[in-house]
Amino acid sequence: MDFAYHRSLKKILRECQEWLTCPGNSDRPAKYSGYLQEWLDAPERPARMKAMPMDVLGHYYSIAACDAYGRQDLGDLARFLRWAVALRALDLRLKAMFCQRSPDEGGWLREFHDSMRAAGPLMLSQWHLSQICAARFIQMAEQDELVSRPPATRMINHNTNDVFLVNLFSQAFDLPTCFQPRKPLIEPYQRLLDAWRTEDKSIFQSAMQAASEFHISRAKASTGRTFYEFNDDIDRLFPAELLAVQALRQRDGLPAFDAGHLLVDGPWAVIKDLPEVEPNPLTVQVEAQLHRDYPDFR
Repeated sequence: MDFAYHRSLKKILRECQEWLTCPGNSDRPAKYSGYLQEWLDAPERPARMKAMPMDVLGHYYSIAACDAYGRQDLGDLARFLRWAVALRALDLRLKAMFCQRSPDEGGWLREFHDSMRAAGPLMLSQWHLSQICAARFIQMAEQDELVSRPPATRMINHNTNDVFLVNLFSQAFDLPTCFQPRKPLIEPYQRLLDAWRTEDKSIFQSAMQAASEFHISRAKASTGRTFYEFNDDIDRLFPAELLAVQALRQRDGLPAFDAGHLLVDGPWAVIKDLPEVEPNPLTVQVEAQLHRDYPDFR
């Protein structure tokens, strides 16, 4: 199997390997798993978890997945990528539940990031979880639009990946939405939204290539003043909003066109048949407990 990647990602793969060996980072799984276990063991669990353990563990496993891709280790990639996607999705779903419980409060949604977390299960063809995450993210986007007045205070303040994924989720899962972005969707994503079901190879590849180039242009580390759509390493190596399109085409029996761009074609060749693995036991326990504690958790 060829673990190909776009040339712009070479530095990212090296940095992920270095990050995993930095003092303190290797201790994160044990430390933050301990926080999750404390939450599970508490006689009366607090609504909030100490130190955002699902977020931190999801981040750790996402870095490990990127490193495994760079090492061309399919076993480690399957385990760490599936664990990262599950934790990121679980964190999103918990946030969405609190958003629904307190509909008059804003600030639940995290621009650029939460849509990519919702798209993670979709790029792995996890259809049941994908539909849950899609519905939850659309709900959060609609709530953000309703509560955040004036519009400039919206958490979804740009017309890029968040807006694209609201529309893709809506189309892919027949989820009606009243969401309206502040500005029309940018041209590369609008072209892809119009073409993702096409059976014309040239139209599909042209749209995917334009969206891929936009993705690369915004795959940078955010600063205190400038925020980029694809700040997280996992979102740079695994462009979930584009890989989701390939997964949906496969689901719908559409022609299996390559994107004609290594940003998509490299990881898709590997993850479209990614082996199944045993889920992280602690993640399973936490999700089961959330269902018991909150009947409205989805």
